[in-house]
Amino acid sequence: MLIDVIFYFISILLISTSLLILFSKNVYRSAVFLAFSMLCFAAMYFLLSAEFIGVIQILVYVGAVSVLIALSVMLVKDVEKSTENSNFLYPSAIVLLVSMILISFFIFNFKWDEFSNKILDNSNCLLSRCEPDPGILIESTNWLGKLITADFMIAFQLAGLILLASLIGALALLRVRIDNDSR
Repeated sequence: MLIDVIFYFISILLISTSLLILFSKNVYRSAVFLAFSMLCFAAMYFLLSAEFIGVIQILVYVGAVSVLIALSVMLVKDVEKSTENSNFLYPSAIVLLVSMILISFFIFNFKWDEFSNKILDNSNCLLSRCEPDPGILIESTNWLGKLITADFMIAFQLAGLILLASLIGALALLRVRIDNDSR
């Protein structure tokens, strides 16, 4: 019962901070709301007994990505003009609508029972051992480590390359700005 209340509380915080990110007119406040929503995601991972992923979420996304966001906010020359509406409002609304239709189609047509039974049958968590409070503080670090280094190695490496590319892009933008300001 307490876990359900905590889950709903964190879910409401996550949805509200996500909406504040979208509708905030100030870029700095949006960055702070983004960091807080990432903390809410980490709390969700802890509730799902994925403590390793929760800690990585805090270290990588709340820490490093928030610093990158702060750097990009500092690169914006005119904050007032950067928050004005752009010409991409209607195309982005169409993309959002199509995405929501595809996601809802996936959610309603996916066989969730078969998928969750396969996960429970192949995981290291024995339900008899987790009987009093299933889903609470089950050690998943070894299992997730094996998944990351074996099954999802390519996806893990691609995520690292994407973060590296974004860092190089931010540094290139900073160098161009420094060169323009020194002239």
